[in-house]
Amino acid sequence: MKGIRKILFLCGVAWTLTACGQEAASTGNLAQDINMSADGQKSAEKSVDGDNKETVAAQQENLKEDEGVFSFAYEGVTFIPGGTIDKKTLPKYTDVAEVPSCAFGGNDNVYQFKAFELTTHVEGEEEIVYSVYFVDPNLPTTEGLRLGDTVDDMISLYGEDYEMEENVYAYTRGETSLNIITQNDVAVSIEYRLEK
Repeated sequence: MKGIRKILFLCGVAWTLTACGQEAASTGNLAQDINMSADGQKSAEKSVDGDNKETVAAQQENLKEDEGVFSFAYEGVTFIPGGTIDKKTLPKYTDVAEVPSCAFGGNDNVYQFKAFELTTHVEGEEEIVYSVYFVDPNLPTTEGLRLGDTVDDMISLYGEDYEMEENVYAYTRGETSLNIITQNDVAVSIEYRLEK
């Protein structure tokens, strides 16, 4: 399991470097990491780890009410692209890397959590949320979408007000977006991002 997390973390870093115009080696096909049965059903259970299952569900329900921006709650912390974070209140993360920023000047911090990757931009004493990138198919978005869900699942949760380019669906709220990459009509990448 640690190997898969490390590979997915490296995929995110490779994506970040590629997005900045730097060369990056191919790290594999994320679609292969989502186990699908012959009838198209995911083999992974849809659950949230630990005692925080009810807390996370309640936070996600509350976040649905704010339609002005996309936001994501995890272990008592709400991440809003463009919002600030307090490092002292972050849930436990497994690693952090400082990388050159592709969206801003200076550097970004990339925090690796068990189920997602958080990229922040450091401005003085503040850290601004740039993106939340999902790596665990059991982790739902605020509205309930998971890696391995179908395009029909996505449309039932978010509607048809999206922009699409090839296999990338982008939903926008204010200066935030939810970007879903699909392969064979299955979500293989989910990311909340600041579009500023």
